[in-house]
Amino acid sequence: MANKLKKKVKSTPAKKPANSDVKPFRPEKDEKLDLKAIARDERTWKIIGTVSLLLAIFLFISFCSYLFTWKEDQAIASQGFSALLDNDKPVANLLGRFGAVMSYFFIFKAFGLASFLICTFFFVVGVNLLFRRKVFSIWRNLKYVTLGLLVLSVSLAFIFSNSDFAFGGGVGNMISGKLVGAMGTLEPQQFYYYWQLGTLSGNLTQLLSFLKNWRQKLTVMKRAI
Repeated sequence: MANKLKKKVKSTPAKKPANSDVKPFRPEKDEKLDLKAIARDERTWKIIGTVSLLLAIFLFISFCSYLFTWKEDQAIASQGFSALLDNDKPVANLLGRFGAVMSYFFIFKAFGLASFLICTFFFVVGVNLLFRRKVFSIWRNLKYVTLGLLVLSVSLAFIFSNSDFAFGGGVGNMISGKLVGAMGTLEPQQFYYYWQLGTLSGNLTQLLSFLKNWRQKLTVMKRAI
């Protein structure tokens, strides 16, 4: 009797677990950041263009405000970016402490009034990226901005060397001081005379080059006839 019971117990099939539909856990794969796809996305360039335009407008307004409020904000803006955390003293710049600090750096420390050319660069870059076509030449503007920053800052620093306002900025004053020390002092009238002479010389060179090219074209036309 006992053997029969053992056989019956052995012959009974094993029960399946109740949760037979549960799938094994598989870790999710980490998606890689596709930088090429982001760079090809049109929205990326529009965002960069919009930021560049806003930066151009921000700098232009803060620079214009600095022309009228530089005396009031000089003590605060000279602290650098630490002035952003100092809320005890008010600032007169239209764009607040950040505008006062940025305009102080570019106009007083760097290139003076020539810093307005930097606004044109960000404007040109922003327009081209926003419309996704070549509205303005970025490289040509960059060339003019680079040349203008040096020439204008040095010229303004030399002409207005006795002014309290930093017309040429720190860079212009430094280069102008080096040039004056090397060549000696010149009166503003003499500087203007030499500048006009250089301009006239450049115009004459362009005129001679134009006449030379026109003469070559006439020679080619005569040979063709």
